[in-house]
Amino acid sequence: MDKVGRMSNSFRANADYTVIDRAPLTLLQGQFVRLGRRDADWPGWVWVTAEDGRGSYVPEEVVKATTGDQAEVVHPFQAHDLSVKKGERVTSLREVKGWHWCRNEAGGEGWLPSYLLVEDSSH
Repeated sequence: MDKVGRMSNSFRANADYTVIDRAPLTLLQGQFVRLGRRDADWPGWVWVTAEDGRGSYVPEEVVKATTGDQAEVVHPFQAHDLSVKKGERVTSLREVKGWHWCRNEAGGEGWLPSYLLVEDSSH
């Protein structure tokens, strides 16, 4: 467990994963966004679009629908994925609906889908 009592798990990437989005969406509590479609492949994730036009899938509990297609951000969220190379070791700091917020050995952090991660028995 880490300093705040969350479980930390060591994994290795089973494939390369390269981040394409160089300007990931950051949502702040109290911010308003437009709701879009729910992700058919990742239940519990919904597309949101911020005022600046940037969008991302976020866990449903991050937003609360208000009126029409509008929602308020109730929990801050960073839609920042982490690039990894096959075999690279990462630590999962938390898991949310099939995605892990991971830290690599260089200290970089971001989201990785669970299908890219295999438990690292050597750590």
